[in-house]
Amino acid sequence: MLRERIRVLYYTHPTAFQIFGGAEIQMQKTKEYLEKMNDNVFVKFFDVFKDKLDEYDILHIFQMRSECLSLCKLAKIKGLKIVLSPIYYWPEREGLRYTSMIEGMLSKVRNFYLNFRNYNYPTFKTLYPYKDFLEAADVVVPSSRNEARVLSKEFRINPSKFFPVPVGVEKTFSDARADLFVQKYGLKDFVLFVGRIDQAKNVLTLLKACSNIETPLVIIGRFNPLEHEYFVKCKKLIEHNPNIHYLGFMTPYSKELLSAYAAAKVFVLPSWHEVTSLTALEAGLAGCNIVITNRSYISEYLKDFALYVDPASVEDIKEKILEAYEKPKTDELKQHILNNYTWEQTAKRTMKAYDVALNRH
Repeated sequence: MLRERIRVLYYTHPTAFQIFGGAEIQMQKTKEYLEKMNDNVFVKFFDVFKDKLDEYDILHIFQMRSECLSLCKLAKIKGLKIVLSPIYYWPEREGLRYTSMIEGMLSKVRNFYLNFRNYNYPTFKTLYPYKDFLEAADVVVPSSRNEARVLSKEFRINPSKFFPVPVGVEKTFSDARADLFVQKYGLKDFVLFVGRIDQAKNVLTLLKACSNIETPLVIIGRFNPLEHEYFVKCKKLIEHNPNIHYLGFMTPYSKELLSAYAAAKVFVLPSWHEVTSLTALEAGLAGCNIVITNRSYISEYLKDFALYVDPASVEDIKEKILEAYEKPKTDELKQHILNNYTWEQTAKRTMKAYDVALNRH
């Protein structure tokens, strides 16, 4: 057991909270529940202008981004324990279908060769720092056992370094009521998507899959400012289909968003890749039937309670949505999530990970 109050710094890449998503919620909720449930821990988001590493015991890094590596290395030198939430997306290897990712990789390689006289191996390594992060960490806390296995295999890291910590969901989603949403929008028992409007979430393919089905599709989320052209393509399809409703962004945990989940019949997320979707857990806890990508670690959470789709197949997405829509709502998935995946459980497991890190030599 930890005998003294430990001080923990949380750190992620600089643009994280500018394009808000699941990783940022994971940071906020882990901090909130750790401090709520433990008197012997203090957690702070790292302020580059004010905070001194020497005053802390643990640096907890969320996501393996090159911008975080220099602080990670300095913290290691100063004797802090490094805890790493890798947030490592499902490996994309099938058919080079996720074009933006492939184009990005090709661009890096192209730039490397165009400027080869100015590059050396250590510089090139910083473009892909994953192994450096994994080796520097005292404890790696992926969100699932499957993520741990993939990382261990891909980067040849000793499995003993991994301590899986499942992400969680607020219990309030289980009490969500449809009334507010139904009264405001006049919609009920629809198909719901909640997330960023970008290529990774595969929204364009979803819109095509729903283009000729009678069930309404509701889209909630803001567009990725780095992919404005993709959003324009999505908007064109939405505008030409009166059965598709784009409602823009809703604040996480707001009454309106909770009510949207409760009013929906099916939640769908056909992403090209995911780590573990918080929105899927929220929807499941609110009572939705779930249709989700097969390129994710989420099956470890949702098991046979969800239908899994090939994100490249418009037909598969359409068929699974219709199949899920025909199924009655039950409380089985809701109870499964309540029993296993709340932020309280995440906080307890995270404290154990800190204990392990502090006792490693």
